[in-house]
Amino acid sequence: MNILEKRMIKWKLREIMARGRITNRELAQYINHHETSVSRMKMSDTMPRIDGATLNSLCNGLSKLFQAKGHNVIITPSDLIEYAFDNDQDSQVNLIEQPENSCKTDSI
Repeated sequence: MNILEKRMIKWKLREIMARGRITNRELAQYINHHETSVSRMKMSDTMPRIDGATLNSLCNGLSKLFQAKGHNVIITPSDLIEYAFDNDQDSQVNLIEQPENSCKTDSI
């Protein structure tokens, strides 16, 4: 299976910016980053390594730009990130397995 087919977290900044017809320059001015940094974040298909402050700035900047263009939209982190569970048979992921008696209590 190709590594791109196994992508579990999709970064959707490019889609959001296209929907609002927002340029790299416009967003860069709102989030106080260089246009090249915005371009790199936008062109990534997987979520770039960004901190909470940058994610917050992106959401605020995008929301303000959408509103300035007449759209009553608030962009949240969940608009920028899409998660798809990788249910691959080869992966050895066990989701919250507990022993049968872990929740039982003995009565006195």
